[in-house]
Amino acid sequence: MAWRFNLWAGNRCGEIRGLRWRNVFWDSATILVTESVWEGNSTPPKTKKGYRKVVLTPKQMAELKKYRDENYPDAAPDAWVFPGKRNRPLDMGWLMSEHIKPIAGELGIRGIHWHALRHLNNALMMNEGVDVATRMDRLGHVTDRVNLIYGHVGDQAQVAASEAIERKLEAAREELKKKQQAGCQTQSPPLSVTQTVTQNEGAKPSD
Repeated sequence: MAWRFNLWAGNRCGEIRGLRWRNVFWDSATILVTESVWEGNSTPPKTKKGYRKVVLTPKQMAELKKYRDENYPDAAPDAWVFPGKRNRPLDMGWLMSEHIKPIAGELGIRGIHWHALRHLNNALMMNEGVDVATRMDRLGHVTDRVNLIYGHVGDQAQVAASEAIERKLEAAREELKKKQQAGCQTQSPPLSVTQTVTQNEGAKPSD
């Protein structure tokens, strides 16, 4: 689910690890980014501009709720959305090496890492014509922490951005399904996450 969520939101790796259930606002389909966890340290986002909200689609919020209800129905507000061992945030390196990379290898993807999803998220929005201000707002490059939840200027643009990402991912999923049903061996999947990213997954993301 962490992988899927990052495709939707384009968050930095530390922001995914630092997400708590109290930052999920179901009624407004909003995720509030207020914390980042890296190398065992919990800190505010990288800069004050990192304090932001990301508005998801109803379908995405329904998938997130299903994930919570099936796995952590009694989770407290301060609990991690993606927990790891001993009440700590998810070990992203473990998830990558044990689950993501083996699947990616079967699909013919090499050199994959978490920050690629942030670039892919931005590329999907660009391809669907989402304006630069909305893209930067979602990715945490321009915003203020004031009135993040109750100031709804730009929310419709964010919803449109989430819908654009959802359409692109659904189209890719359907194309892959058709190829699998036809018995094709797909060496290059419909969505490549390696073309625009060269950063090593072991290094802390720069943006």
